[in-house]
Amino acid sequence: MNDPANPAPEFSYEIDIDDVGRAGKIFRLSANEKERAKIAARLETPSVEKLEGVMKVMATKTTIRVTGEITAELTRECVASLEPMLETIAESFEMDFSRTPPETEEEEDLDAPEYFEGTALDLGELLVQQLSLAMDPFPRKEGAKSLAETYAPEEKVSPFAGLKGVLGKSDDNQ
Repeated sequence: MNDPANPAPEFSYEIDIDDVGRAGKIFRLSANEKERAKIAARLETPSVEKLEGVMKVMATKTTIRVTGEITAELTRECVASLEPMLETIAESFEMDFSRTPPETEEEEDLDAPEYFEGTALDLGELLVQQLSLAMDPFPRKEGAKSLAETYAPEEKVSPFAGLKGVLGKSDDNQ
């Protein structure tokens, strides 16, 4: 049954944290064409040509640590010219989760690890989240002229513009 409040992830790869252990396991993920199309729709970009990740997951009774690398190629829309452009992403990341619930919810420590409940961790969803964080918020094609520069009407110059500043203002000629 499809739950509108919790839609199915575009790219899912769930692992059981209890099977990982302190030494950790390495996971290699690659989104297929159908998954990449859904990810592109979610991220509101024309297309995702490539999304791959290598993640190492280590877990104890109280913490989960995920370290990894993401590589991606996306078609983006230039913010200046609206032309399509390629954005390439190659970044490392690390995330920590706590399996211990926070003591109070009044003051949220932004540096504290996110609370993780349960045993299933979706590495595919984590990879999509890392992609969204790594994307340029204002992609601009090299050398792109803005549409305003290209199509804006030419500024009309007054024939008296040359006199501006030459004549001083007084109370008589305001």
